[in-house]
Amino acid sequence: MLLPEIRRELEDELPPILIVSDICSLLHISPDTVYREIEDGMLPAWKMEGDWNVSRADFLAYLERISTL
Repeated sequence: MLLPEIRRELEDELPPILIVSDICSLLHISPDTVYREIEDGMLPAWKMEGDWNVSRADFLAYLERISTL
């Protein structure tokens, strides 16, 4: 579970839409890992103009899910 203060900070700081490189930078993971999470349905995303896009809300929900594993 994300601490409420961390969630609020992320909500304030993150752009409304993130791309794979944003997520890689934030979580210090490889693009392959992000693509795998998208492919497995763990991280909802859509492709537009060649980039995978993730909404801030979906990213925060994803962080909630993985923080409890």
